[in-house]
Amino acid sequence: MLEKLANKEVALQSFLQLFEQYRGMLYAIALRMLGQGDDAKDAVQEAFIRAYTHLDTLNDAAAFAGWLKSIIKNHCLMELRYRKKRIITLSKYAKEQEVLADAESNVEKAPEDIKNALACLSETLQLTSMLRFFSKNTSYNEIASILSIPVGTVRSRLAESRAKLASLISRQSHSIKNNKAKEMENFYQSYFPDQYNDPAARNALLNQFDKQVFISFTSGKTVIGSYHVKKQIEFDLEYGARATLTEVHSSGNVSILETSNINPSDNPNLCPLSSTFIFIHPKNKIEKAFLHHALFLSR
Repeated sequence: MLEKLANKEVALQSFLQLFEQYRGMLYAIALRMLGQGDDAKDAVQEAFIRAYTHLDTLNDAAAFAGWLKSIIKNHCLMELRYRKKRIITLSKYAKEQEVLADAESNVEKAPEDIKNALACLSETLQLTSMLRFFSKNTSYNEIASILSIPVGTVRSRLAESRAKLASLISRQSHSIKNNKAKEMENFYQSYFPDQYNDPAARNALLNQFDKQVFISFTSGKTVIGSYHVKKQIEFDLEYGARATLTEVHSSGNVSILETSNINPSDNPNLCPLSSTFIFIHPKNKIEKAFLHHALFLSR
């Protein structure tokens, strides 16, 4: 079977069977490095996606187990660096605004406090701040590219957000996450993973989009209408592309979904390895969507 894998002459089911032999080993490595069961499970899923989409880099079939180990270790190291980066960013934010008396001891609480307070800001400030603090596209240049605005506008929006958030966080207690933010995060966590194999989940997601939703791509292209979302999902179903949810954050009116993507074996470059979806839903429908490194309707 390994020889077939190396030659890419194996079906997905065969690959799954082989991967299952090493799942326990990979989970143990991830758990040791990340220290949390849910994160370790996500790491194993990431290892599966990376392995399946990079089979052509496996030169020695006999080295399959070691190759998997290197994939999951690299992912865990990236995740640890990302955690550190986010904690440092939030700690600097708190110190700069003198909001948190002890940033180090409050770092686990700070993200939720900030996320809750964001719901009180305007849509543009929420959107910019959510990307800055709760996405993997945190640089000013990345945010500017996603939102199609100048870097200077990003800076000014973040400056305004910091000032307003500092006041909100210092005056309010956000020990309980606001209901809409929790509702939106739970919604995407419940339905997004099943959109390809469960018509009910797929329809629930599609129904979240306003019929006249405005969709913007990093390339600058824009389209209008939920029809485009439906068409993209149908494309994925037809050609075997899949998006797996790796992280979701919401302030209530703005939600950010990070995904890892898996391509069909006969077209490994069909989609990028990861995407960021930003949904704006001030009421009960998604009215605007920003898609970073996604290929919505670019065919």
